[in-house]
Amino acid sequence: MRVTTMKSAALIGAALFCAHGAAAADLTATRTIEDSVPVGGERELVVIVDNMFGAIHVTAHDRDTIELKAVETVRGKLQADLDRARAEVGLRTEREPGRVAFRVRRLDDKGCTDCNWGRNRWDGYSVAYDIELKIPRNAAVDLNNVNGDTVVDGVHGDFEIHNVNGGMRLTGLEGSGRLATVNGRIDAAFARAPKSATSFETVNGKVDVTFPPDLKADLAFETMHGDMFTDFETQPIAAAAQSNEPVRNGGKFLIRSGRPSSVRVGTGGPMYSFKTLNGEIFVRKGAR
Repeated sequence: MRVTTMKSAALIGAALFCAHGAAAADLTATRTIEDSVPVGGERELVVIVDNMFGAIHVTAHDRDTIELKAVETVRGKLQADLDRARAEVGLRTEREPGRVAFRVRRLDDKGCTDCNWGRNRWDGYSVAYDIELKIPRNAAVDLNNVNGDTVVDGVHGDFEIHNVNGGMRLTGLEGSGRLATVNGRIDAAFARAPKSATSFETVNGKVDVTFPPDLKADLAFETMHGDMFTDFETQPIAAAAQSNEPVRNGGKFLIRSGRPSSVRVGTGGPMYSFKTLNGEIFVRKGAR
């Protein structure tokens, strides 16, 4: 297990006054956490992030290291709350062969059964981490967040990315995997089409995915309140041809909502599935 080095720059918030009298705001302290993890010689590498509150931003680079920069923000009513937060909660760097993980944990790490995650507050304080990583381009990522957006730029490995309250924005992808959030939109652009089955799922939000123009894949759509659009030429998959026939709408093919639909692009290939309850689905043809 690695212990991160920290560059501290605490900023303590002053009292705020409201129109109905003086009301003390939370005290706030921030500091920057930095770590550099060498990963040269790893034939396969998975980078894991488990965050609770705050953004995750992962960028690919062409080096055999993982570079971490995270801003920790602690809030509480008393200075004692801030001190206790620093003693009880932290961002850990953990490593084993082929895997490096950055995890927000209670430092006693007994399963966190006494943590009130749902309210973003432990015993009189709250802690958030905005996490930035630079990772080797071909690494796979396993990213998990509860409250905050996730951004991934230029990563070519496979991916498993899960949010609860937050959107996703991904560019330059070449791998396969799963993107899933509950409340937030998904925007993804692929530099190379996924070679294996890949899924995109949100409950409340739009799904907007761009693939290379030479795409060959089978597409499965499902949305309850919204329509599905694509500017690829498609054919209904034979087993469901009667219900899946696309119609042209404004230069795009429109597949009606309210029932699952499956279509084929080109000669077909891996199955890509798109699912949302409240929101539209767009599958776009990228530029050459």
